[in-house]
Amino acid sequence: MLRCTAQRTQKHDITISLPPEVEESVKSQATKEGKPLADYVESLVEEGSRRRDRIDLLAEKSFDEILAPFRRNVEESGLSDEALDALFTEARSEASRARKQRPSCSVPVSSC
Repeated sequence: MLRCTAQRTQKHDITISLPPEVEESVKSQATKEGKPLADYVESLVEEGSRRRDRIDLLAEKSFDEILAPFRRNVEESGLSDEALDALFTEARSEASRARKQRPSCSVPVSSC
């Protein structure tokens, strides 16, 4: 069980139960970052909350609204359709090569 207690103004203590391997990983990462465990866990929760807020914000927008700034930048750049197509083709190829070079994970994602 990971117990983080931080006595700060306007904050609440929370106790969470984690599998031992996750608890060890969290402790290890906190040590690597040179942070007290409570501060590290707090930063993880804050980051996760901010990401969720961004996802929720994007979920409220249409695909056209999300892409509008990109489309505007492409139009202003004067990039031709052919050049843009070549750019995306190369980016997909590069991403595919990078995925193939990554070592495979032996731990199922659902257990993390």
